[in-house]
Amino acid sequence: MAIKNDLNDLYSVLENWDINSVDPCSWRMITCSLDGHVSALGLPSQSLSGTLSQGIGNLSNLQSVLLQNNAIFGLIPANMGKLQKLQTLDLSNNKFSGGIPSSLGSLNNLNYLRLNNNSLSGPFPESLANIKDLTLVDLSYNYLSGSLPKLSSRIFKFIGNPLICGLNSQNNCSAVSPEPLSFPSDALRGKLI
Repeated sequence: MAIKNDLNDLYSVLENWDINSVDPCSWRMITCSLDGHVSALGLPSQSLSGTLSQGIGNLSNLQSVLLQNNAIFGLIPANMGKLQKLQTLDLSNNKFSGGIPSSLGSLNNLNYLRLNNNSLSGPFPESLANIKDLTLVDLSYNYLSGSLPKLSSRIFKFIGNPLICGLNSQNNCSAVSPEPLSFPSDALRGKLI
């Protein structure tokens, strides 16, 4: 309910999120595990604004948070680093600001991290390098600064960060780094380079 209370729900998509309901697994855009724990929060493209409640850190069985394409603003809650089962975090295309919490580096099961197209600032958290199974990290189109961490991710996008990709930058901001693990055939390789 803390999540609902901190969001502005213009089109009442969270209308059936009722504190008197015994089972939040029946609420719209909530997915639960077989044992009845909330495992996914899927609210992409719902015209939501407001802030993301610190209460999200209490949903310890969350595996997926999909809040992309809304107008949510404010800080990314640092206690999201407590969500040890989280595999997918997509907060892209919102209005989040402030730094990327270093606590996200403790999400050992995280595969997909999309924070692109926000107003995030500050350095890339070095702690993200601790996550070994990352497949995709997209931090493009923010205001991040500093050096780039050495991530194990197959796809790492950071284009559109003017403090890293400015005119005098040494970074190749049009590239995706590091190289994909599967390489194209020789016929395609010449076209990609």
